[in-house]
Amino acid sequence: HTQYEMLVDRHAHRRNVAAKFAQETFYGQLQHIYVIHFCLPCPQLGLKDPETTIILAAIQSCKCDQSEQIRGLDIHFYTSLGQLHITDMTSVQCLVGRVPCGENKWALIDRSGSLA
Repeated sequence: HTQYEMLVDRHAHRRNVAAKFAQETFYGQLQHIYVIHFCLPCPQLGLKDPETTIILAAIQSCKCDQSEQIRGLDIHFYTSLGQLHITDMTSVQCLVGRVPCGENKWALIDRSGSLA
């Protein structure tokens, strides 16, 4: 499992309102890694170099239960997986551990923060 960050539009649910992005931290299960190599510049995508490689990660997000946290520790609980996010590989911050804790329930142990 991984910890990753993405920009989320705070006004995505409101039509005709200018986008306001905020960075959020997510946890999820890495499903696929895609390597895309461009041999020629592609100005439509903002790729000006003659050879560019982009690495994308497909991550199945965890539906973390925000109400059930252990105060002061980076331990997050979830029971199911959510949306599939496709993001730049540089947004993946670290790997996290996963421990079973009851029927159909998992704890994500994030040792990159206060547990490090």
